[in-house]
Amino acid sequence: MLPILDNEGMREADRRTIEDLGVPGIVLMENAATGVVDAIRETFPDARRILVICGPGNNGGDGFAAARHLHNGGLDVQLCLLGDPGRLSTDAATNHQLAEAFGIPMAIVEDDDLSVIEAQLDDWPTDLVVDALLGTGTDRPLTGRFADLVDMVAASGIPVVAVDVPTGLNGGSSEIPGTHLPADLTVTFASLKICHALPPACVSCGEVAVVDIGIPPTAIETGCSLRMTESDDITLMLPSRSPDAHKGRFGHLLIVAGSPGRGGAVAMAAKSAVVIGSGLVTMAVPEPVVPVVDAACLEAMTHTLFSDDTGAVAGEKGLEDILDRMTAIAAGPGLGTGDGADKTITWLLDNWNGPLLLDADAINLLAGSPERLAGREIPAVLTPHPGELARLLGSATPDVVADRLAAAREAARRSGAIVIAKGYGSIIAEPEGQAWVNPTGDVGLASGGSGDVLTGTIGALLAQGVEPLRAALVGCWLHGRAGEIGGEIYPAAVPASELPGLLADAWQQLEEAAEE
Repeated sequence: MLPILDNEGMREADRRTIEDLGVPGIVLMENAATGVVDAIRETFPDARRILVICGPGNNGGDGFAAARHLHNGGLDVQLCLLGDPGRLSTDAATNHQLAEAFGIPMAIVEDDDLSVIEAQLDDWPTDLVVDALLGTGTDRPLTGRFADLVDMVAASGIPVVAVDVPTGLNGGSSEIPGTHLPADLTVTFASLKICHALPPACVSCGEVAVVDIGIPPTAIETGCSLRMTESDDITLMLPSRSPDAHKGRFGHLLIVAGSPGRGGAVAMAAKSAVVIGSGLVTMAVPEPVVPVVDAACLEAMTHTLFSDDTGAVAGEKGLEDILDRMTAIAAGPGLGTGDGADKTITWLLDNWNGPLLLDADAINLLAGSPERLAGREIPAVLTPHPGELARLLGSATPDVVADRLAAAREAARRSGAIVIAKGYGSIIAEPEGQAWVNPTGDVGLASGGSGDVLTGTIGALLAQGVEPLRAALVGCWLHGRAGEIGGEIYPAAVPASELPGLLADAWQQLEEAAEE
């Protein structure tokens, strides 16, 4: 798992390393600069003329040191300081003096006249701009000369390498506060920051390289409550399958879902559950939906629920006699939110204490009352998109979108459930505040039905006895990777009906990588 720190966590890691362990800050700065240079050489091997723009803080110090190493490596380097040299931090001042001593050309901008930088961008054939202006040190929108400079560099079209954090972004936030300088490559230190991992900010970071600068893992892990899963982590969580096992060993998943016109949601969830290895899958659907799902998923069984005069589920009648045969339940896709659906979900919450996943309409039926799930012996798994998460919390969708991490944590805390806040960089949160970012998936999953596939995927893992948090982590990773594989075939959206087959490819890739 890759740790992800906010600004406070990174400052604490720095402090522990410098004050408690005695590593001089100037050593960390030198290591950071070396990492930046190595990343530049690897990613932009043909860059020969490099403009390094430095701010007045330690981020600028990293830039001065990086410029020195680039200069020593035979590249044509120009430096620009946006600020007063007399007000540089101690370590930054040292590297500023070294840059001068090494004879690196340097322009100093102490006022709002940016003409010297404009001339370098327009007249000097710059191959690359290194952004060492602010790093993590901004928590408000850029104004004045900083904003003007960022706009000028962005308009030039010259590739940008950001040192630690692109200027204008806040390392501890996924939001984009305003004017900022998008990077083609961001070189960060010791650990990912929130802005590197979560949208929309992560989109402006480009490729992200994490550089070891000498901060020990113990300093990073202290107080870390957010991580990104890696493929090796997921491989270790996959359920094992003994060669002599039979279907009874792999659980029985009940999918309670569907209504007239929405049977496809049930079928895609069921098909995914079959692919992921649930020994048996039963689709519990209202009577009018039975023929649809019967034909769409031959591998699953059907169980008829009583329906009202609209064809929607009328309540729990039809469920009482089958629960004891199940090992996990997934409920919600296409179920509707009428009185019958409400009665069905309420009855399940009161009568089923085993592994439970709630999606779509099952979440909508809990609107404003996530506490109804609290106290379950086995935590439920919830899979809301931003709108559903907002309804669950009784808040507004824009507020959830603005801070999906906080919303996921709040929903997990109030419900006692594992909450998957779906979207690009899905967030998996548990009730005690720990959270994980799923790194797989792309815009190809932005199509109807893809969430139903996730429901079946996680439901099948629950049915096989995988504990809820691991089922959520594994399910999200496989689902996202299936979308990426599909994106290599389909130029826009990946049809959700294709995803179950691609799940098998994603699983196989994990196993093959583990064998290498």
